[in-house]
Amino acid sequence: MKRKVYTTLATLALLLGLSVTFAPSAFAQQYGYAQVYTTWQPGWDRYEYDRRHVILGSVVHFRPYRVTVERPDGNVQTIDLKPGTVIHPIGGTPHRGDRIAIYGYYSNGTFVANGLVLR
Repeated sequence: MKRKVYTTLATLALLLGLSVTFAPSAFAQQYGYAQVYTTWQPGWDRYEYDRRHVILGSVVHFRPYRVTVERPDGNVQTIDLKPGTVIHPIGGTPHRGDRIAIYGYYSNGTFVANGLVLR
């Protein structure tokens, strides 16, 4: 029921050109929208981060719309990037060995990348 109310309010706000200002962080967490990062966060060096919305690691391979990352636990993961995925610093290109943070959200078991932050 609560989800229907949020969905209806968000739809009305979009149709009317209004901004959604009610409980943005709760709405974002519940419906898969991650925080936007533009710089490397200090806690990431200590591996303190929101594991539902951030993936840390080092770049194994990069090509347009796909990055392969080795995570701190040794697992290697390939993540598809969508049109509009932002790389910070703006204009940066991930290279093998770069430390990287990928922020986004999980949807049906797949990580959807909203942006990358290079260290």
